[in-house]
Amino acid sequence: MMQAEREVTEHEKVGARAVATPALPLDDAGTLPVAWRDTRRLSDVAAARPAPGIATRLGRAFQSAASVETDRGLAFLFLPVAMGAGAGLYYMAPTDPPLLLLAAGLMAALLAGVFTRLRHSGVARTAGFAAALISGSLAAAFEAHNGVILLDSDVTTSVTGLVEAREFDPDGRVRYLIRLKNTADPQIRRPPDRVRLSARRPHQPAPVGSQINGRARLTAPSGPVMPGGYDFAFRSFADGIGAQGYFYRAPAYNVEPQDGRGLVQVWKDGLRTAREDIAARIRLVLPGDPGGIAAALTVSDRRGISRETVDVLRATGLAHILAISGLHMALAAGILYIGVRKALAVFPALVEALPVKKIAAIGALMTATAYLMISGGSVSTQRAWVMLTVMLVAVLVDRPALTMRNVALAAIVIILISPSAVVGPGFQMSFAATAALISAYAAIARRPRNTAAREVAQARRPGLRSLPGLVAKAMLGLAITSLVAGLATGLFSAHHFHRVAGNGLLANLLAMPLVTFIVMPAGLLAMLVMPFGLEAWPLRLMGQGLEAVIAAANFVNDLGGDVSVGQIPVEATLIAGTGFVLLVFLTSWLRLFGLALICLGLTLVLPPFRQAEPDLLVSEDGRLVGLKTGGSLASNAARPSAFIFRQWQTALRGMPHLPPLPAETVKKSTSDEPAPDILDRLLASAVREPSRFHCAGRGLCAAVHKQLAIIAIDKADLIGAACDRADLVIVAVPVYLGRCWSGATLITSRTLRRSGALAITLEEPTRQYLPQSGPKPDPEIRQDIQIRAALQGITRPWTIQRYYDWRTDTFDLPN
Repeated sequence: MMQAEREVTEHEKVGARAVATPALPLDDAGTLPVAWRDTRRLSDVAAARPAPGIATRLGRAFQSAASVETDRGLAFLFLPVAMGAGAGLYYMAPTDPPLLLLAAGLMAALLAGVFTRLRHSGVARTAGFAAALISGSLAAAFEAHNGVILLDSDVTTSVTGLVEAREFDPDGRVRYLIRLKNTADPQIRRPPDRVRLSARRPHQPAPVGSQINGRARLTAPSGPVMPGGYDFAFRSFADGIGAQGYFYRAPAYNVEPQDGRGLVQVWKDGLRTAREDIAARIRLVLPGDPGGIAAALTVSDRRGISRETVDVLRATGLAHILAISGLHMALAAGILYIGVRKALAVFPALVEALPVKKIAAIGALMTATAYLMISGGSVSTQRAWVMLTVMLVAVLVDRPALTMRNVALAAIVIILISPSAVVGPGFQMSFAATAALISAYAAIARRPRNTAAREVAQARRPGLRSLPGLVAKAMLGLAITSLVAGLATGLFSAHHFHRVAGNGLLANLLAMPLVTFIVMPAGLLAMLVMPFGLEAWPLRLMGQGLEAVIAAANFVNDLGGDVSVGQIPVEATLIAGTGFVLLVFLTSWLRLFGLALICLGLTLVLPPFRQAEPDLLVSEDGRLVGLKTGGSLASNAARPSAFIFRQWQTALRGMPHLPPLPAETVKKSTSDEPAPDILDRLLASAVREPSRFHCAGRGLCAAVHKQLAIIAIDKADLIGAACDRADLVIVAVPVYLGRCWSGATLITSRTLRRSGALAITLEEPTRQYLPQSGPKPDPEIRQDIQIRAALQGITRPWTIQRYYDWRTDTFDLPN
């Protein structure tokens, strides 16, 4: 039988050779020759084949690398990217996209993915990403649909509402978060749901849950201070706060009976009261800035920190320690996790009988949840809790805790719960730092290692396992962590805040060991023993650590604080952000595409490629005008609004303020002098010293810049005279006049209410401006005036109040 099998095998081999052998040549008689051999050498055959080109080889290399990335589950990592892009596109749209259209698109994408998943995997994957993008837009649409009402205009009224939360500043003043019940004298027809009001006068603070009332000034949330700036109205809309303001006098309050509230509300009020008690007990032991920072780290109450300390921490890149982020929650939960494991490890019988690691993970999860509730549950704290919960649940199910998939899963959950966080700096910087750290340490772990050589080297250098060696290793790890996190968040910090911490790495190297090994452990211990009244000595230790952190921040700030980079174009941030995602998600040579995109985004930031800076900035109420001249920013106010002007300075790379000049000729004029003559005198003074405002009071200013005459006034009776004498007239009062008949450009607070703040670019004219009375004879020879508006044509739930008229209770929406 074996002989038969060998014969069959030999027969198969012969047949195979026959198939593989080309047709043999026959002689004239039609018989096979005795012997035949192909005289061509294999090298000649190989040389005859054309060598693959560069494009072919690159295509093969790309397919191979893409196959490797696909096998490691790269598609799942890009799902939250697609969802975040969908939410961002929804918020960037000028009008609300139709919900039915989004729902239909989601259904079509899901059906396409289901029916093509077996035969056309590429189409199915594309449909899946499309579904993820649309689902992010739908989540944002539902959040916007259930948003709050924002106050349409500033008003003084009597308010009555329920106190939901309180905050105390270093001077003892109280800021209340109030849910409005009614308003009176006048009654607001479109009242916001919740307002935040400060009480400046000393009084007994109203407890949480009580009813409070008083005469108050309510201020509508402001939009961006300049085009492309941070939209504070959108942030107020996302936070559920419709207005801010202050009480004129000490408010009155009365405690409502507890029977009228549900159990959930009673539990919330009790939790807020507990947070206030914790903050008060912390400040009792730690006065000053250490107590304020300690309260911020425990209950997210930052009102007790001085402005100077906040500025120093921001300038040195340490402001992240003021917010309860993933770092603080990980430290709090991680300390308990390690502590439980080490404590149980003392008893070998327990280690053998019980899953110690899972018990520690459950304890850490309970700690993180308690931290979430005590801290107030801000968006950043919710984000940190979700990320930590995903990682701890992975430990419970015997999966790796810190992986890129867990980060992606946490991002998906947060986008579904709070999609507005996607366009905020907290979400972007938090996930950028986490993803970059995981990618960096994974790359370090993939380094080729020679285990035998490493063991021999460690045997020869036993000092590496000693205390100095461990400290050096910890400092190296901290340096790598600070460098990677700083580089990852620097892009988004520069875009949102127009600045980067020049010595942030040094500041973090000095401060973070104190936070990690002293501040957070002492704070956790203080919280654990606070119910027993034993929190004094842990808090003092925590305060000493915080004093050292503040000292380190001051030391680094003296060496050189933050660097102002100016306003970063959105296109540059999007391109560099896309490159960052590719760089941290990919593991093959394809990540070089991400590095190229980052370089391209950074190139667009350079002056030859970025958009030219505006010559003139106008606030959204028209009262503040900034004129960029040389290396300074001139304004029409000796003391401009710090809230607006600081952001202008930061966006223009820290230009110093140039206050207006008082016109001497105007000072000597009589009170009954005709108003047009005052304008002529102001313009004559501005011609002698151009590119600077010359004022006769806050509401009467003129300037000449690039031969352009500019007049800024707050008096309606001067509009006609100003139009006859200037090329650009800015009126800080609401008037129905739409344009100047002389051909001058007219901007009023009524038009600014819809457009928001303005950025104006001027071109050099072909003539020299000469002051004159009466209409200008040839308005066509003036240069073009290019105006960019912050909110022009944007009608969204956080801008719709700009089109509301409280007199008629109607909306005058643009066509």
